[in-house]
Amino acid sequence: MEVVERVVVTPGSPAQPRAPRHDEWAGVLRDLTRQIDRGLVYDRELLTVARAVDEVIAALHRRPYRG
Repeated sequence: MEVVERVVVTPGSPAQPRAPRHDEWAGVLRDLTRQIDRGLVYDRELLTVARAVDEVIAALHRRPYRG
């Protein structure tokens, strides 16, 4: 009997995309704007997107700005 050792690599779970940070948010929002303007966001998704944008705007109004 012969014993053979070998390394078996199992695929891991795919990495979760990292949330934008700091100055990356403006670019993400601009990209969303371009996608909506081009019609790349389905109509059925627009209400959900609009509600999320409303939540962002409300959060901005709640945060004191010290410019």
